[in-house]
Amino acid sequence: MTGPIELPDRIWDPGLQPERTSLAWQRVNLAGLGASLVSARLVVEVSPAIGYTLAALSATVAGVVTFVHSRRLKDILGALFVGRSLPDARAYALLVLLLVLIAFGGLLFVLAGGHR
Repeated sequence: MTGPIELPDRIWDPGLQPERTSLAWQRVNLAGLGASLVSARLVVEVSPAIGYTLAALSATVAGVVTFVHSRRLKDILGALFVGRSLPDARAYALLVLLLVLIAFGGLLFVLAGGHR
């Protein structure tokens, strides 16, 4: 058996891994926003009211995801430096909402006959 693990005085990777992960999630968020706006653009051809609503909802969700994720990065870095547990995954639920909006827009486009 080995003895207790000794924690280093300083964190071994001062913010690099959480920052890389954060940048990856920002790219996912940007891609989701782009896809949802393309979906909304297609729906505008069939139903302008639904298309513009979908675009507004997508932009709002993407903005909220960006805000929540920036706070999450600060929380993660703070937790790593003090040894607390990491925050929960509520930000990922918002990304799922953005993906659902994209799927909803695509479904509306197909059901409205815009795929001709």
